[in-house]
Amino acid sequence: MLKINVLSEEDKALIHDKTLQLLQKTGIKINSRRILELMAQHGCEVDAQQGTIKFPPDLVLKALEAAPRKFVLGGLDPVRDLRMGEGFSYLSTDGQGCYVCDLETGRRRESTMQDFADSVVLCDNLDYISLYWPIISALDAPSEVRTLRELATAYRYTGKHVQTDVFTPQQVPFFIELLEVVLGDRKKISERNIFSVVCCPVSPLGYDPEMMEAALELTEFHVPINILPMPIAGATAPVSLLGSVLLNNIEVLAALAIFQSYRPGTPLIYGSSSGILDMRTGLFAVGSPEEGLQNAACAEMARFYGLPSFASGLASDAKEPGIQATLEKVASGIIPWLGGTDILGGAGLVETCQCLYFEQLIIDEELFGYINRIREGIRGGEAYLLDEVIAEIGAGGHYLSHKSTKRLLREGEHYIPKLVNRESYDVWLSSPKKDLRLYAREKAKQIIRESRKEYLAPEQQAEMEKVMQGAEKALCK
Repeated sequence: MLKINVLSEEDKALIHDKTLQLLQKTGIKINSRRILELMAQHGCEVDAQQGTIKFPPDLVLKALEAAPRKFVLGGLDPVRDLRMGEGFSYLSTDGQGCYVCDLETGRRRESTMQDFADSVVLCDNLDYISLYWPIISALDAPSEVRTLRELATAYRYTGKHVQTDVFTPQQVPFFIELLEVVLGDRKKISERNIFSVVCCPVSPLGYDPEMMEAALELTEFHVPINILPMPIAGATAPVSLLGSVLLNNIEVLAALAIFQSYRPGTPLIYGSSSGILDMRTGLFAVGSPEEGLQNAACAEMARFYGLPSFASGLASDAKEPGIQATLEKVASGIIPWLGGTDILGGAGLVETCQCLYFEQLIIDEELFGYINRIREGIRGGEAYLLDEVIAEIGAGGHYLSHKSTKRLLREGEHYIPKLVNRESYDVWLSSPKKDLRLYAREKAKQIIRESRKEYLAPEQQAEMEKVMQGAEKALCK
């Protein structure tokens, strides 16, 4: 397997040492009385008035030892379980876009629950996407219960693992009730891990108190947490790529120390969704080669600690599918994938992770197929050298009909494109794949219309609706 390293061993050790120093001297800020009191009890230097926590190095190192190296992100369909920390790698959708290009009108508009449901159906039917992070937000649902509605809809239409956001502690009981309905037994929530949560810092060195407290509540049920900083080099992080990686590392280890202090053994994912500030526009740029390097470096730091990783990639600042989107998605995606991240997140969105084009999911599947084959590299050893076949065929012979050709093609020696057209010019002129974007859009339409498998029984859906009604009554203003 082909792998790259973007950090030297010396730089990884330097990042680690400086992280411990800065956590002790500078710390983080979080205006949560509960978390401040918790960390004071564990020996941290806490300033309740300023809302700051400074961490002793020994506490951070102890927390790193407590974090599991291996765990499962379960699918509603157990065949789709994801095994973290065992050398496997997976592709995830990008998350929380707020616009969609309407499949029928072609117009950009705010995303709805119907769009959300359609995106789940499409992703459930794509081969490479293994984890569904709500790729768009159902903005027609009340904001207080939106992610709850999205989770209920996701389990209706996918058997894959679902990751989402929990914004307040008040939402947590309703998430647990939904999971209990899906699994039929509250004990299975911690056994199956079919749900994980994203916890994002507020760079630099800050955390949202309600999101952190919600994540703490979820640790009671062994819910895996993806700690996902989003530092912007030149804005909310140092302009140097190494400096932004250091900031990402500080933010991850601070949250890790809090979660492991509260409940040792909580499954955590070392996440990174770094990017740069475009100095010409003043906007966050995700489709840059620097983004790929930053997130690959963070995945290396995760391996340095023995932790499973999530790295953003396949990202683009283009406003629609096309040449720019493809160029940027390759540049930002191939480096962290070759860097060995456990999960690569980013499929489907353009416009700086804001807008979903359904056809882009089809295109990204093909793009990922290419970079995945590159990562597999040249397979070595006698089985692939085929010296005896060369001797058997001899001069002037042909290998097409030889049994080794058929065997190795079935084993994936050559990547077989699903979308890309390799036909002759004359055949291409009349091929439905002449316009790949149009072909991908029609394929997406077909899947959404014809492949709507449901994973929940009608009685489960009815129970989930009761939970949602209770959530709306309790949470909505």
